[in-house]
Amino acid sequence: MNPTIPTPDDLQAMLLKRLKLSASEQQVFLSPSYKLGNLWDFEDMATAVERIYKAVKEGEQIGIYADYDCDGIPGAVILLDLFKALKVEDKLHIYIPDRHDEGYGLSSIGIDALEAKGVTLIITVDLGITAIAEVADARSRNIDIIVTDHHAPLSQYPSALAVVHPKKGKYVNQDPCGAGVAFYLTCAFLEKHRAEFDIKEGFEKWMLDLVGFATLSDMVPLIGENRMLVTYGMMVMKKTRRAGLRMLFAEQKMDPERLTETDLTFTVAPRLNAASRMATPMLAFELLSTSDRSRALVLVKELEKINSERKVLVARIVKEAHKKLDSRELPAIVVLGDLSWRPAVLGLVATKLQETYSRSFFVWGESGDGLIKGSCRMLDEHHAGYIFQALPEGVVLHSGGHQAAGGFAVAKEKIHFLEQELNSAIGKVAHVTEDKVDMESLAMPLAIASVRHLQKLRALAPFGVGNSQPIFTFENVKVLSTKMFGKNKEHLECAVSDGTGQATAFTFFVDDETKNRFMPEASVTFSGALEAGWRGGVRIKIQ
Repeated sequence: MNPTIPTPDDLQAMLLKRLKLSASEQQVFLSPSYKLGNLWDFEDMATAVERIYKAVKEGEQIGIYADYDCDGIPGAVILLDLFKALKVEDKLHIYIPDRHDEGYGLSSIGIDALEAKGVTLIITVDLGITAIAEVADARSRNIDIIVTDHHAPLSQYPSALAVVHPKKGKYVNQDPCGAGVAFYLTCAFLEKHRAEFDIKEGFEKWMLDLVGFATLSDMVPLIGENRMLVTYGMMVMKKTRRAGLRMLFAEQKMDPERLTETDLTFTVAPRLNAASRMATPMLAFELLSTSDRSRALVLVKELEKINSERKVLVARIVKEAHKKLDSRELPAIVVLGDLSWRPAVLGLVATKLQETYSRSFFVWGESGDGLIKGSCRMLDEHHAGYIFQALPEGVVLHSGGHQAAGGFAVAKEKIHFLEQELNSAIGKVAHVTEDKVDMESLAMPLAIASVRHLQKLRALAPFGVGNSQPIFTFENVKVLSTKMFGKNKEHLECAVSDGTGQATAFTFFVDDETKNRFMPEASVTFSGALEAGWRGGVRIKIQ
């Protein structure tokens, strides 16, 4: 017997119910309005705004010290947009640390470089909250520092002139990304001083493309104000004025008007992140900040090239990792590494391993300075930032992170003890996981693979952390035809039917087992997500 075919409205209501929202909350969820909280609820926001105002008025040299990922770099461009509007971009110096030589965070190397340029004010983006010694070092050189960050703080804050952090204060959004905090600082400055600098109302909304992109990329919860920022960020992204993004969309044959959050996280973000993983993060920064279309095209092609190199490298390391794990009994947190593995790509490796083995993974390699460095990706019940704090002193040399991800550095002689220490630290962490919404797949007929059903489903987007993309199970489906596609015929597409309707299903990088499952005339049960089709209509992405 075929399952009941829900109407598009029924399907949406069913999915909303699983989010456990009241009727009024559902309306806000479906139609968020653009409104920020009280920005002055950040404890040090007023101090930060007035110090920036003083630096602008007195012509000081200003440094932006940003992380090298798809959160820090967009945040740096947001602040660049502000200082361009203030007409002091000639006083601005951007510093993004080299992932290979310096690693994550504020360092004396970067402070040296900015001091040499005469910088007297440094604004951090997406880093600095644990840089106690480094901030003290800058102060000793008479350099003021404004820390903007969102990572988990230590038991004490750095002695910066101002620390703009959601945990320091009572701002309504306690889980923004780093670029989001930089945006809040920008909005607070304009709220106070817009008229004096003759900056139009709404100017800052053009920055929402990067705020939304960074919020998606950094895996913070897509609820509350974050959901609103991404919703409006996607609207702006479709009309973005940034030459680099427009060129990247064109080269990837992406229609800006049909962009989804998946396009940004699986197509745009990897190419920008490849800059710091395989070359220099300044390539990504320049792509997001340039207004020169010719230069943008050169940058897009260069990023495409190094992203392809990155894919090959990650695939090789993942294959080696699987071999190392074959004979192991895996604890809740797994530590895995090899001296030959390149630390810059190990976050991607950790993500793939976490998804395959359902464990939290810390993956390491040897950096150029002889230290062991790596990245971690965490299950929902583990919090990277809190677990780092629970480790005994001396276990790690440097660390930082939020719930889902983090980075670390360890002395060679300590790495073999790290797994035991991490698993011991789990019990010391007073972190209560929020109630998780039951988003197990729903059994549905193929008839829901319609444009009207997809429209109602997409009203619940953007999907991500805290609001997972709905997955449906299609039972006893007949495979009508199958074809392979892609440059090397490595992807699969098939026509399927179950009596209620017919649909196109697809998956990437199939193995022989999957090919054999989806042979013509076979009867299969599979899970998948609804997406817009390449040539219109609806397709099902097999999970």
